[in-house]
Amino acid sequence: MATSRSKLSPSQELMARIMRIVRTCPDAAGEILELMFLVSQIEAATTVDREYRDAKRVISRLRNPLWDMGPADREKLLSAAEAIRRVCRLAEDEIPPVPIADAGERARVEARLSAALAGEFDDAQIARVTGIVAAVLQN
Repeated sequence: MATSRSKLSPSQELMARIMRIVRTCPDAAGEILELMFLVSQIEAATTVDREYRDAKRVISRLRNPLWDMGPADREKLLSAAEAIRRVCRLAEDEIPPVPIADAGERARVEARLSAALAGEFDDAQIARVTGIVAAVLQN
């Protein structure tokens, strides 16, 4: 199986490692699987995320979970975050301190909204919607 493992993409290797974590900590399975879905979007995106923005946010979320847990479960999440960081070959200083803190997030949201809402909203309306979306994403 070592030969097939070497042929895995970074996202596939990451998902395999996350599944191992789920098997060792079934109590966190729901949250981990939700995060795994987010990670799968890295590879499923129509444009390749060469800067691993989604992976960076997932790592940050694992390090700053939204739910309470014991020290053992917390350690599993930190281990998962470290595995993702290594698989994606990210330096520690590339990981945002909070999931939505990476620079340029608002610009990316605005660009996608502009493309999606072109012809329906003017620039001022798109800017307003972008502000609302960015605020929601930060919470």
